[in-house]
Amino acid sequence: MRFRDHEVVVTGAGRGIGRAAVARFLAEGARVAAIDVEPPAGEGDTERLSWHAFDITDAGAVVDFFARRSRCDVLVNNAGIPGEGALAELTVAHWNRVFAVNVTAQMLMAKAALPLLSAGASIVNLASVAAHLGFAERAAYCASKSAVLGLTRSLAVELAGRVRVNCLCPGTVDTPWIARLAGDGVDREERMTAMAERQVIGRLGRPDEIAAAIAFLASHEASFITGAVIMADGGMTIAPR
Repeated sequence: MRFRDHEVVVTGAGRGIGRAAVARFLAEGARVAAIDVEPPAGEGDTERLSWHAFDITDAGAVVDFFARRSRCDVLVNNAGIPGEGALAELTVAHWNRVFAVNVTAQMLMAKAALPLLSAGASIVNLASVAAHLGFAERAAYCASKSAVLGLTRSLAVELAGRVRVNCLCPGTVDTPWIARLAGDGVDREERMTAMAERQVIGRLGRPDEIAAAIAFLASHEASFITGAVIMADGGMTIAPR
């Protein structure tokens, strides 16, 4: 097991990719601290899993969380929000909220974790294909995910030799977020098909596939990889449709 006795922290752990990442690290022997503003109903702590409910944009709450811990071997900055809306209706408050969750929170988590990060520790930041492609009415989201790339590269240089920092960019993944975008109307299946066909391989990604890529980047098998931006997008960015 690659992560036996490792201390892993995952944000946005309650659903989708985050939930799959928690399951993957647990399966590989880690102890996981799962963070979400709304942990899944009925989920309680176990010997190797603890749930923590707080807003990661709250700097004080983030500092308090790490103050109660003694070590961190892997930090997965997965939490994010969509940031939808046309430019004409885009408010500064909405823009700032998207950046707070998608970018600033990653910085806050990394900064607070820094004293606890063991030698050889790993940070995996989640961005998106939206960091590389333009999507209409997604200005805040695309801009925030592009910022994650810059944050990742800067931290990789600053922390080189002690902590590896990498970025994973998923394509369209079958998560509750995508289900919400598809809606419940008569055109739901058509919209789901259209989203699937954006990937060259012709289907949506699965959360467990993204979790596998996260685990690889966090593992010793990726010991010579830092500052990298890895696409896990089913070929979406090589032939955008």
